[in-house]
Amino acid sequence: MLHSNVLNISFEHHHEIQIVFGDILGIDGIEHFSLDLVNPTGEMLFFSGTPQHAFEICRRGLGKYDGIISPTYYKNFEFYWWSDAAHKAYSDKIKKIREGYLGLRHGFMLVRKWNNFHLIYSFATKKSDPHFQSQVINKINLYLQMGDYAYSRMRETYSIYSGENEPPRIEKFYSFEGGEPPARYTSNFILQNLQERKNSDGLIIVDFNEKKRILVPR
Repeated sequence: MLHSNVLNISFEHHHEIQIVFGDILGIDGIEHFSLDLVNPTGEMLFFSGTPQHAFEICRRGLGKYDGIISPTYYKNFEFYWWSDAAHKAYSDKIKKIREGYLGLRHGFMLVRKWNNFHLIYSFATKKSDPHFQSQVINKINLYLQMGDYAYSRMRETYSIYSGENEPPRIEKFYSFEGGEPPARYTSNFILQNLQERKNSDGLIIVDFNEKKRILVPR
């Protein structure tokens, strides 16, 4: 689900976004970047350097058909092209907005999963460079570093909108692995969960490797 103010947030924080994203835009032909952030309850918002991108798609009633922000993709793929996530029935209409109206091409997403948040980094160019996609694949960790940098700079602002869930701090850079976004946890998150207790019968220990809880008798 989208945050109730999702279409206005990028405009309200335009100056900060312009400063932070300005460090990314222009590198390797990147002309669009946005942070699409999903908290543990499934609520998503955007910080976009091209806010008219989401605005035009949602204004025309196509937001719920935009596959690039679908959990089907961001929960299952650490990397995907916009074109791979297109909704068959609406792909031409959405593509017309992206390429025809905004001039965005070769869009792709990179996904981090920290403390059950999904941090989605969206990139695109306006160039028709046939080598751009190969460049992305060969420099994919560079784009992850760009995304981590932008998120870290915008984290405090994001905390205004994330509700009771504190946005995670990225404590370490992890290289691209592929497949489902690997679950990462901050040291603070682990400590908080290890301290969780279940009445007087036992202590709950969270095994993050096996992704399950173990009840240890007292």
